[in-house]
Amino acid sequence: MSTILLVYYSRTGTTRRAAEELRQYLPCDVEEIREERTREGKTGYARSLFDVLMRRHPAIRPSGKDLAGYDMVVIATPVWASDISSPVRSYVLENRDRFKRIAAFCTMGGTGGNKALDHMAHLCQRTLAARLVLTDAEIESGLSSAKLKAFANAVAHELAFEAAPV
Repeated sequence: MSTILLVYYSRTGTTRRAAEELRQYLPCDVEEIREERTREGKTGYARSLFDVLMRRHPAIRPSGKDLAGYDMVVIATPVWASDISSPVRSYVLENRDRFKRIAAFCTMGGTGGNKALDHMAHLCQRTLAARLVLTDAEIESGLSSAKLKAFANAVAHELAFEAAPV
C-alpha cells in the first residue's frame, strides 16, 4: 500500500483546518511545520510579509518523519503575497531531494493561489501530482469539503496509477 505524508504550515489556523479535514478523506500521516520563532500578532504578520517578499527561508524545527518511507508528500501552505509561506519554503528547500512525488494545496484570503502552487512545483523541482486552491471563505462556510474530497481522490488515483503493473 502506498504511504502518504501530509505536511502543512498554518499561521492563523485556516490551513490547519483544511489539512485536518483532508485527513478524513485521505489516509495519511501528518506533520505540522513548526518554526523557531512565533508569528503571532501584528509584528508576526509584518514579519511574514517581509519574509515572503524577500524570499527568506526561516529556521524551522527538524522534521520528525523519514521521507524515504513515503510514496507521496502532500504539502499545504497559506498564500502570502501570491507565494507560498516562508516556513513552507524552508521545508521544501531542506527536503526536496527526498520527495518521491508531491501534491499541494493552498489556502488564501485573496488571490495568487495558482501562482503560489506554480512556485511550489518549481522549488520542489517536480510536477505536482495534484493541486488545489481554497479560499478562506470556502473553508469557513464548509464549501471546501467537495474540493478536498476531489483532491484526495486525485492523490489516491495518482498513486494507484503509478503502482499499476505495466
